[in-house]
Amino acid sequence: MRKVRNGNAVKLWLSANDTWNWATRPGQRWACSELSGKRLFVELDDGDLVDIAVNGKDSHAYDVSADELNAIVEDHLND
Repeated sequence: MRKVRNGNAVKLWLSANDTWNWATRPGQRWACSELSGKRLFVELDDGDLVDIAVNGKDSHAYDVSADELNAIVEDHLND
């Protein structure tokens, strides 16, 4: 995982291992994860989503649930 903060903006990069580990945590497994095992990049500014890429492709290439995206981002921003 890599996280860069610049004022109210933040960029977050998660590797395939990061997303897999997050989705398969004991006692907190995310069943039917759409992000598990995929690389994820998210850019936020003042909490608003500015950019997202899954496996290097824009978000239109994958059907990512907002609930899962919010959960994984929140968990990693709080690390």
